[in-house]
Amino acid sequence: MTDRNEQHPADLAGAYALHALDADDTAAFEAHLAESERARIESAELNDTAVALGLAVAPVQPSSALKANLMSMLASTPQLATLPRAAGPATTDAAASASETTPVVPPVASGTAPSGTTPASPATPPSSGSAPGDAPRPHLSSATERAEARWFKRPARYLLAAAAAGALFVGGSLFGQTLNNYQFESQQAAGLAQINAADDSQRAATTTAEGQEATLVWSNTLGISAVLVDDLPALPSDQDYQLWYINGDGPASAGTFDSTGNGTAWRVLDGTMHAGDQVGITVEPNGGSDQPTSTPIVAFQS
Repeated sequence: MTDRNEQHPADLAGAYALHALDADDTAAFEAHLAESERARIESAELNDTAVALGLAVAPVQPSSALKANLMSMLASTPQLATLPRAAGPATTDAAASASETTPVVPPVASGTAPSGTTPASPATPPSSGSAPGDAPRPHLSSATERAEARWFKRPARYLLAAAAAGALFVGGSLFGQTLNNYQFESQQAAGLAQINAADDSQRAATTTAEGQEATLVWSNTLGISAVLVDDLPALPSDQDYQLWYINGDGPASAGTFDSTGNGTAWRVLDGTMHAGDQVGITVEPNGGSDQPTSTPIVAFQS
């Protein structure tokens, strides 16, 4: 973990969503959340995306050789020194000179290279007419600006890469609800990621009749929405939770789902959402109903 003295708390948002922080970093980030509404919104979006990523890939058990090879590479790969927040001209020139004269060559993983690939050629050395320090200096923005550029505008894209790395060791997992097949899981995960990445992504939070936290996320531009409910009780096998879009024309079914009773149960709604629609959840007979037959356990106003 990077020294926290060199890192703004906003840089920890992605790792926090993946539960990858130690106790000190978690405390620092949660203190940041308490002070920043924007950070709370970003963190909620990343958490939603992390849930979707659990459904984005089929479970896989990597071989012991793969893990051993990766660990060997981690142990033998040279690490770059920590970059200071601000470097004077002399410090920058010295670093540039050192990097030009001492190239770092990454180790080659054991095994057969994929077909169609060739070893990378060595980097071309600087021309004799170039002097150290002649190259333009990179602009070092603030930690907050770096964090916003990496995470806030399109969090789903970056969290996908982090979660894919974790999947090499733990594989995918179904979290919070039972879904029918891999294709449906992938479509649902993609839909939730699209909502959270949309420029007009919005959210509304409330609680169910029994006190569970419930969140509606939606994009009017995309016309899609999703509902997420924490610790939604499991239903008997002859019942389903059913989603509804409700407007001046009355309720329209938007799909059914179930819950294990633990974690976050969620679903991207079927159909098209229109600005001003209400979204409700009812308990219905298995397979759903044409019209609601019970009082909604929760309702949202978009």
